[in-house]
Amino acid sequence: MPKRRAPASLSPATTTTHLTDAQVEAFAAGADQQDTPPKLDPEANRDFKGIRVGFNEYEYRILEEASRRTGRSKLNYIRHAVLTLAKQLEPD
Repeated sequence: MPKRRAPASLSPATTTTHLTDAQVEAFAAGADQQDTPPKLDPEANRDFKGIRVGFNEYEYRILEEASRRTGRSKLNYIRHAVLTLAKQLEPD
């Protein structure tokens, strides 16, 4: 049950609509319902999160060689590898 708050003072110029308890409860119940999550855009800007990943020399050289052979940048190669592996792990 939501806590109802009333304004401390109302000036004559202020117009307010008074909601019934049922309307307040209906609004609060609607806020609790979980809708389906929005479909994410795979082509959206990449400004959501950033991760710093430390590599040892062996791992970095493998990354350099693999990205060179595939014609991708190192960052694009990592993104591609993450998405490919995640797709393989999806249930059928």
